[in-house]
Amino acid sequence: MSQGQVAKALNVSSSLVSYLEGGTRGPQLDQAKALDRLFETSGTFERLWKTVSNHAIYPVGSRTSIDFERIASEVREYHTILIPGLAQTAAYARATYTAMRPFADEATIRGLVASRMKRQEILEGTDRPLLWMVLDENVIRRVLGDAATMKEQLDHLLKMVEGHVLRLQIVPLTCRLPPGLSGPFRLFAFRDRPMVVSAEYVLDDLVIDEAEQVRECASLFGAIQAEALSAGDSVELVRLVKGELDG
Repeated sequence: MSQGQVAKALNVSSSLVSYLEGGTRGPQLDQAKALDRLFETSGTFERLWKTVSNHAIYPVGSRTSIDFERIASEVREYHTILIPGLAQTAAYARATYTAMRPFADEATIRGLVASRMKRQEILEGTDRPLLWMVLDENVIRRVLGDAATMKEQLDHLLKMVEGHVLRLQIVPLTCRLPPGLSGPFRLFAFRDRPMVVSAEYVLDDLVIDEAEQVRECASLFGAIQAEALSAGDSVELVRLVKGELDG
């Protein structure tokens, strides 16, 4: 559609549509909803509007992954060190940020924890993404903070699995040639665009969208899953480790 056609449909000026298209101005919420109705995009513009409006609470280095989380239909994540952010409790998140940012003040830590909890709101709706995590066994055995924090975190994982919010697999320590030695990464699948991958490094996420590299990462995730315990056995292992913390 031309800018003039869009302007007429939204009952705004053509110059405003030009600004919106060029990114020099953002739409109001009612305009984002009107764009969804006009293009029959099932809430895409509204979700993007909410993403932009909520950016202020998030650390700058996390914005790309947060954008992907909000619009993804499926998130598959592998981690070797930590339980990923979408599955963290507030206490576990505090422990991880305190460890990773030893010179941060209390206000900064509180803000980071709040932003992490805010991200988890995407799991509350009926259109939440399919969430699939594969973790190294060391992740569930490493006690961060204290035993009480870790027990609460493992219990939270079990509740997410039981509530059909999360599908979880664990790569056991007995695996002699684990395919995931290259480190943590996430695959984001969407309904209306190609899959992308993000990989963590110390200050930010590296985004991978080249088709062949994305395919290689998807194959790697499959190889990691093949070495992992079944979903049922993984849950039993989490229960076992949680019980060991009582001893």
